[in-house]
Amino acid sequence: MGITFGELMETSLGPISFYAGDGGLQRVSFSTLHALKQQERITEENPSLGGLETIGTLLTELHAYLIGSLKSFSVKIDWNVVDGFQKQVLCKTMEIPYGQVKTYGEIAKILGKPKAARAVGRALRSNPIPIVIPCHRVVGAGGKLTGYIHGSETKAFLLRLEGREIKGDKLEWKA
Repeated sequence: MGITFGELMETSLGPISFYAGDGGLQRVSFSTLHALKQQERITEENPSLGGLETIGTLLTELHAYLIGSLKSFSVKIDWNVVDGFQKQVLCKTMEIPYGQVKTYGEIAKILGKPKAARAVGRALRSNPIPIVIPCHRVVGAGGKLTGYIHGSETKAFLLRLEGREIKGDKLEWKA
């Protein structure tokens, strides 16, 4: 089983690289493809035809999202890259509509674990497919832009792209 790679070099967020296999998209990274392959120690050179289709879709959709003309992704995700509690958190995160947000605590309550806000944060912090699985739509209590491994500036950019107002390091709540 092979892996197919893709990369957008010039985006508002810098280079974004990704790869997919026959099961769908497995990874998105805010880095060059070379850096991603080194970080993940990938030596796979056999391309996946299913992955090629996924990467083609992602290239189109990611570009459209970053220019503000796409509201939701249809790209196939390989859910086998996550499991357990993290998978539950990421699946709930996928349900947050474009331009909307939830807090870590709200996600914990939805999952029936009201005291697990920090565990939700840890699960989102290691999200292997940011942007497509929109962990940037999850904020701290009071709208604080915390916990995003790619930095609060990137989180703020993505939320602004989706029409949210940011002041300092906090989301302006809409009534």
